[in-house]
Parts: sequence; structure tokens; C-alpha cells
Amino acid sequence: MNQPSLIGRVTRSSTLGFVGAIRLPEPDLPTFGAFCSAEAQRGQSHVIGLIYDIAIEDDELARQMARAEVLPPEETADAQWNRQVPIEVSALALGYRDAGRYIHTLPPQPPLTLSPIHALTEKEVVEFTERLDFLPLLLAAPNLPVDDMLAAALRAAAQARPASERRPFLLQACRAAARLMAGDLVRLENLVQGLRRQGEMGAPE
Repeated sequence: MNQPSLIGRVTRSSTLGFVGAIRLPEPDLPTFGAFCSAEAQRGQSHVIGLIYDIAIEDDELARQMARAEVLPPEETADAQWNRQVPIEVSALALGYRDAGRYIHTLPPQPPLTLSPIHALTEKEVVEFTERLDFLPLLLAAPNLPVDDMLAAALRAAAQARPASERRPFLLQACRAAARLMAGDLVRLENLVQGLRRQGEMGAPE
């Protein structure tokens, strides 16, 4: 992916993260654990977020179709795949980009309402995750599924890299996460097993 794709516009935000809304056909929906960015400080900086929730909002047409006793398959397919649906995306702030460099801490200001939200390109994902300083913010997030978010974020970061660099990156990231998990071997094992199930890691060394 060479050009960032628009996945929403900010509807509410804080220094901890932001929420955005847009209407998109189902195949274009963002995914859990994807990296994104939203403009802040009048475009001088961009807050880097990790998507942790995607909600399909109330849809009058979908409610009308759901009440039908018989729904032709072609109408269902058209509604699910072609028609734009209203969605809400929530992202946890993991840092920000300012003057071309990434800073892995909470941003000085949140994005303003209606600021565009873009998916990070593969190049941007690699650059942001080159250093693993975003891990403490992720693991300390309250009331969020941080273990699942961590696994999804590491998968996304690995997939953005050339195949030969994926396993070394994941090994490095798992070691860094282990230090932050205060020796919680169960959580670490769950992380590693989750990455193996997704085919991101081979047998342990």
C-alpha cells in the first residue's frame, strides 16, 4: 500500500485516543489491531493510533431488511458487500509524528473533530514500530483487551516487513513484551501461541 487510505473522520477524541466515523462497503472496513493516524495541532502533528474496536452503527435500511420474512440472497449480498454501512472506529493513542519523526508517548493535543483518519502505509508501520517504545502505552491501557491488541499489532507490524525480517522482529518484540509483563509467563506463552496460530512464528528456538 503506497498511499494512505481514508478510513474515517474524528467524532470525539482525547489524549488517550480517538473515535471516528465513516460509511464504507464491508470489504474496505479497517481491521482490529490496524495502525492509523489522525491529524492534530492543525496538521502539524499526527496522532498514531491502534484500532481496538469497530462498531456497525444503527442502520434503518438494515433493520427494515432484517424484518423481512424472505430476503433474496442477492439483496443480502448487495447490502453486506456493496452498500456503504455506517461504522465507528475507536483507536488507542500510541504516539505521534512530528516534523517527520515518531515520538512514542501520549500526544500533546488530541485530534480535532472531523480531522481525517488514515490507515498507516506499510512503510509508516515499519517506521513507527522500528522502536518498540510504544509497548508500555499499549500494555498499560485500562479496560481494553490489551493482550489481543498486542498480538494483532505485532502481526500487522510483521506483515508490513519483508518475509525475511518478520520472525526476527517478532522474537525481538516478544522479548521486549516479556520484560514489560513482569515475568508473567502465561501471558507471554499466550502471545507466542497466538502468533504461531496465525503462522507468524515457527517453532521456538
